[in-house]
Amino acid sequence: MHPPCKLQALDEAALLTLVGGDQKLAGELAQLFLNDIGPRMTEITTAVTEHDAVRLRAGAHALRGSAATMQADDVSAAAGDLETMGRSGLLEGVQRALEALNVAMAILRPRLVALAGSA
Repeated sequence: MHPPCKLQALDEAALLTLVGGDQKLAGELAQLFLNDIGPRMTEITTAVTEHDAVRLRAGAHALRGSAATMQADDVSAAAGDLETMGRSGLLEGVQRALEALNVAMAILRPRLVALAGSA
């Protein structure tokens, strides 16, 4: 697992660089990501509950990719840990990994809301 202290919830400077300094576009991307979080987290949580490694890999992979694009390092890393578990089929520790993702998401969500609101 990745130590959350070495990553960060949202690298807004990197996100702004990615969108060429367009604050409005960054806010729109934040809103799109916020809209996607619910279904992704439901998919991942259901996969963990049902011990469905294939579904866990797919859901975590999608979340990891979109979080990486948003420069949300903590969420991307936590989703990556779950993706790796799903890919290997070894789900020992998966509940702890899901809790880490939930914590990272709880820290990220208000920052995304603020970013989306400033667009």
